[in-house]
Amino acid sequence: MGLFEWVMILGSATLPDLGEVESWALNIVTQAITLIVVFLVTKHLAKFRVGAVVSACIFAGAVTFVVQNWDQVTDWIEALIDLL
Repeated sequence: MGLFEWVMILGSATLPDLGEVESWALNIVTQAITLIVVFLVTKHLAKFRVGAVVSACIFAGAVTFVVQNWDQVTDWIEALIDLL
């Protein structure tokens, strides 16, 4: 292959836009939260601490909601600050 063919291949390739990169970042953060919660749940299950398992799951759900709905949460915080 010559230089012209490589230029044509690279020119036709599509790079990810900002929305796709943001989606990848959200997936990575969500997977990291999942791994941390799985670790905490197994650690607390080994010690038979049911309350700690439930609280870890609730905390993980809240953090995941905040990460996936960041715009909505910031709107809620702004509304609360304006209210005060």
